[in-house]
Amino acid sequence: MHVGKGATICRITILVVSLAMIGSSTCLADQLQWNSLSVCEEAAQAIGRESLLISYCSLANEDHVELWLVRGADVVDTPAEGLFEVLVFAKRLYKSQKTFPSGEYPVSADHWSFNEIRDSRWSSEKIDLAYAYIHTGDSSFQCLGKVLNLECVVGVETISLPDDFMKKITARKSPSRRSTLQSI
Repeated sequence: MHVGKGATICRITILVVSLAMIGSSTCLADQLQWNSLSVCEEAAQAIGRESLLISYCSLANEDHVELWLVRGADVVDTPAEGLFEVLVFAKRLYKSQKTFPSGEYPVSADHWSFNEIRDSRWSSEKIDLAYAYIHTGDSSFQCLGKVLNLECVVGVETISLPDDFMKKITARKSPSRRSTLQSI
């Protein structure tokens, strides 16, 4: 049977598109979004419950710094076999008024300005460990990927928020937690 040139091109196109879709299913996650089960479990444990988390993509041209209150973290499956991701149940509390490129860090206290996010609701968010910063004490937040000694490229490893801002939202320190918060 003779197959025309158009039919052959069509079959090749379908094959190429199919292979691209199969190959890209494992490329949909960013740097440290999809990881092994043990890495995700360690990350969920590092985040903890009733903790503060900063969301900031330090490789973006510019991004807002968002401060979240996390009620809990869990490990969930991904479409890629053997890979998992961290899901946090969180509420956005504050968002920086301006966006920051990573080259602006460290930011002096007088350049920080935050808006309270009043209409924020509790939601489940999947996070990339390279762009999530956990509270490591005082006003300091470190890249979770770096805390876990994972290979990642970030523009900013540590974000320090103004002390007066942190005092406003931090209720008390506890040896078993990085911080706990007043009821929000």
